Parts: sequence; C-alpha cells; structure tokens
Amino acid sequence: MKEFPLTLEKKDLASEDVFSQLFQQTHLQVYRYLYALTGGPAEEVDDLVAESFVRAWSSRTHFHGDANAALRWLLKIAKHQMIDAYRRRKVSGEPESLDAKDPPAPDASPEAQTLSGERRKILWQLLQTLPEEPREMLVLRYILDWPVGEIARYMHKNETAVSMAIARALKRLQQNWPVKDSVFPTRSEPHV
Repeated sequence: MKEFPLTLEKKDLASEDVFSQLFQQTHLQVYRYLYALTGGPAEEVDDLVAESFVRAWSSRTHFHGDANAALRWLLKIAKHQMIDAYRRRKVSGEPESLDAKDPPAPDASPEAQTLSGERRKILWQLLQTLPEEPREMLVLRYILDWPVGEIARYMHKNETAVSMAIARALKRLQQNWPVKDSVFPTRSEPHV
C-alpha cells in the first residue's frame, strides 16, 4: 500500500488544508477502486467519488488514525456510496477508457498503445464478470497495489483466504481471456 507523506491526527483532518491534501493524494485511488468495482460509466464513477468525499468531509471529525487508515476509511465510504447507488438504480453501461486519467507511456509506440488499450478494455469487461468480493480483492491488489496482508485486514479475512481467492480470480480471468494466442497481461505490465 502506498505510504503517504501526510500524517493525520483527529484534529488535523478537520482542517480544510489537510483534508484537501488527503483528497489530492487519494482521489485517483478512490476513482480507480470504484471504476473497477462498477465498470463505469465514468460519469457515474465521478459522481460516486464526489459523493464519497462529501460524505467523508461531513464525518471527518469522527475519523481516528493515520494516512493509511484514512485511505481505508475513504474506500469503505466509497463502497457504501456504490451500494447505495445500486439500491437507487441499477448501474449499467459499457466501461469507458481510463486513458484520460491514466494515459499510456509517452514513449510507447502507437502499436503498443493500441494493444495496451485493447487489453485494458478486455480486462475491464472480464473484471465485471467476477463476483464482487474477488473483484474487490483484485482491484485492491493490482490496481491500488495493496499487499495481501493489508487486503486481509481491510476485508476481515485471513491472508491465506485472500491469496487463494486472488489466485482463483486470476485463473478465471486467464481462462476467459478471449484470444488464446494473445499474451495475458502480467504483473509487470502497467496498472490498468
């Protein structure tokens, strides 16, 4: 899990400046988390992210913990916002590209950029076929780059169960990868 240079205490989070720093450091991770769980469309994910930070702002005086705990707190709020949105209406639509928020490497060839975009689209579609819990584990592990131990604590599970669930989910994605002679994305490739 990415460490933040910001240190938080209860009195600090009430400050507009500290909350603004927290937003700057975490909004992209919250966006990626929600996008990967919902599959888009991007406008709805943007709304969920905004609603999540509004909710966090209004309850910031109840927060206790450091910057890493703040990210876990924000993700829990975001997940509840997503659940509430599903209850209000069924979220549907094709996932949109994250290219605007996560552009390809500038030195990549046009062919590599196109291939990466196609793989990314397939991966987003396949991710949506997974049940919610393993999808969330994959998002936390490979999109937000959390270690397995942190995922286990966040989801109130033991590390072995999380590791096995991630392995099964990856195997399922690999089995469902549509082009068998195409290379399945590996951990060494850029994050989606």
